[in-house]
Amino acid sequence: MSSRHPVPTRRHCTCPRTFLAVLLASAIVAGGCGDDDGEPRPVDTAAEATSGPEAGTSDTAEPSGQTGSESDAPAVDEDVAEALDAEAEPLLAPVDTTTTTTPASEVPALTSGGTLRVAVEAESDGLNPAANNFAASAYAMAYPIFDPVAYFDTEGNWVPYLAESFDRIGDGTVWHMKLREGVRFHDGTELDADDVMATVSAQITDPVLSLAYRNTIDANQFIRKLDEYTVELRLDNPSARFPLVLTGQLGMVLPSEWLERARQDETLNQMPVGQGPFMIESRVQDEKTVMVRNPDYWAADRLDIHVDRIEFYPTTDMAVAAKRLAAGDLDLVITTNAEATLIMRETDNVRTIENVRAEEGFAVINSQRPPFDDIRARQALTFAADRNTYVELIRQGTSPPADTMFHPDLVWHNPDVKQETNMPERAGPLVESYCADHPGNCSGGRINMELIFGGPSVENTRVAEVQSDAWGDYFNVELDEVLQDKLINDVVLGNYNVVNWRQFGAVSPDNDILWLECDAVGFISLNFPRYCDPERDALMFESRGIDDLDRRVEIWHRIAEMVRDAYTYIFYYHTNWTIGVRDSVHNVCGQTSPDGAELLCNNSGRVLLHGVRLS
Repeated sequence: MSSRHPVPTRRHCTCPRTFLAVLLASAIVAGGCGDDDGEPRPVDTAAEATSGPEAGTSDTAEPSGQTGSESDAPAVDEDVAEALDAEAEPLLAPVDTTTTTTPASEVPALTSGGTLRVAVEAESDGLNPAANNFAASAYAMAYPIFDPVAYFDTEGNWVPYLAESFDRIGDGTVWHMKLREGVRFHDGTELDADDVMATVSAQITDPVLSLAYRNTIDANQFIRKLDEYTVELRLDNPSARFPLVLTGQLGMVLPSEWLERARQDETLNQMPVGQGPFMIESRVQDEKTVMVRNPDYWAADRLDIHVDRIEFYPTTDMAVAAKRLAAGDLDLVITTNAEATLIMRETDNVRTIENVRAEEGFAVINSQRPPFDDIRARQALTFAADRNTYVELIRQGTSPPADTMFHPDLVWHNPDVKQETNMPERAGPLVESYCADHPGNCSGGRINMELIFGGPSVENTRVAEVQSDAWGDYFNVELDEVLQDKLINDVVLGNYNVVNWRQFGAVSPDNDILWLECDAVGFISLNFPRYCDPERDALMFESRGIDDLDRRVEIWHRIAEMVRDAYTYIFYYHTNWTIGVRDSVHNVCGQTSPDGAELLCNNSGRVLLHGVRLS
C-alpha cells in the first residue's frame, strides 16, 4: 500500500555523540555550525521546492524589499505560474522549473563511469544511522551507502524503497512493513526482519536517539517480527503517514551481526555496512570520504548507477568550495552559504538547484529562564528585532524573509500571520513595565540578556552584531561565542536566553511535532523554547492521525497563530539550500525509486546521487 500524503527529514555539523538528539528526525542545524549562511545564469537553471503540499515557482527571485535585479532571476515556467494562481486543490509536489538554453547539438555525450567530487559544509561524527549525528552533510554521504525503507516522491508522498510495502492497520496505530527479498548487504549477508529488529532496537535503547521516538511509541512493544521479511510497528497515537518517519536515518537498516560488533568497537561507525549502490572504500574524518560502486547492488537491474566513485570533501568555508567548483576542482556543492550561492549563480559553467521552502532561520527564546519567562520580555525582543536588515545584510538577497515556519507557497502557510518585527516603538512600554516589576533583571532601564552563538565564525559574529544593534535600545545584550558542541549542549539543556537556529521544514508538518510538543520538554529538551501548550499538542496529534487535507491545513494555520502568540521564535528568513553543479554533471534531479517513482530532489540539501551522470 502506498500513501498519497506527505513526510519528514533533517541536517548537521560535526558534534559530539551526545548531541545527536538535536540533529535527529528533522532538518535542523544550529545557527553556529561554521559559516552556514550561505541561479546560475539561465543555463539549465533549476529551482526545486521540497516541503509538503505546495505550488512551485523559481526560488531565486529576489524577496520583497531586497536588493537585486529581476533580470538576474531565471524565468518561471508557464505551468508553474498557472499552478501558483490555481485556487483549487493545491499541488502536492514541487514543480521542476528547469529551463535550458543550451542547444541540443552542443550538449556533450553522457558517459558511464568516472568520479563525482562533492563538497559538503560539515562533517558527521560517524556514518552509523544507529549511533551517529545525521544532517544534510551526513545524509549526502549516507544515502549512497543505505537505501532507506521509504522515500519521498516528487509530490512529497512516501513511497516504498527498500521495503516492498507498508500496510496501515485500523486507525494507524499499527503498521506492517514487508521487506524486499533478495537484498544483500555489502558484506554478503541477506537483509531480513532480524536486521530491522536489531537496528530499531539499537536506536530505541540509545539514550539520545530514543528521544526521536518520544510520545510516538511504547519502546517495549513498538516492533515485533511477523515472518522472515515482515515486521509490525505499534504506535502510541494514530499516524496516517507513519512511513514518512522512515525516509531518513530511522529508515536505514544495518546487518544485525555488524551492529553487535559495532557495539564493541565504535571505530566501525566510520565504515558502516549498508546495502546501497556504493560502499565506503576509505574515510579520513574531516578530510575525505571515498565510496566505490557496489558490484552486487540488489537493485542494479532497476536503477542505473553511472559513476564509479564518489569523493566527499567536508569544507567549512563554502565560498572557497564554490570557487573550487568554478575552477573545476569539484563537481557538486551542497550549501546554505549566501556568498557561495552568489558565486555559483554568477559562474558561467555552473548551474544551481535552489530550495527556499524547506527550512527556516530564526532566533529561539527560552521561555523557562528569566527574563524571557515573562511574555513581555519575549514580545519586546520580537518587536525590536530588525528582520529586514538581517535578511539584506546576512542573506544578501538569497533567502526571502520569513513570517512563519512555512514558506508562502505551501498550503500550510497562514497568510494572516505576520512576523511582528521591525516595530521598536512597541517594545519600549513593555520593557518599562517589565523592569518596574523585575528591577534586578534590568540595568539602565534596559533588560539584561545573553545571546549565544557558535564559533569561531565570522558570519555568526556578524549575525549577532546585527541583532545586538537592533535590540540595544531596550536590552543589554551580552554576546557569548561558544564552540559548536557547547552551543548544542547548552540549547538542549536550556542553559541560554536566546540562540540562533535553523529548523522545521519537514516535508510533512506532522514530523515537526517533535520540536513543539509538550512531551519534548525535559532535562534534555527537543522543544528548545521549553514552551508547553496542551491545546497545540491536541491539534498536532489530530493532524498526524487524519487524512483530511482541508482539516490538516486548518489545524496548521491555527498552530501558526499559536506559535506567533507564544513569542518563542523570531523568524528571520527561509533558508536557501543550494546544490551547485558543473555543466558536466547531469541528472542530479530525476532520480527514481526501485519501482520507478520519481523522487524528491534537494530536500533541505538532501539529494540522492545514484543516478548522476558525467559528460
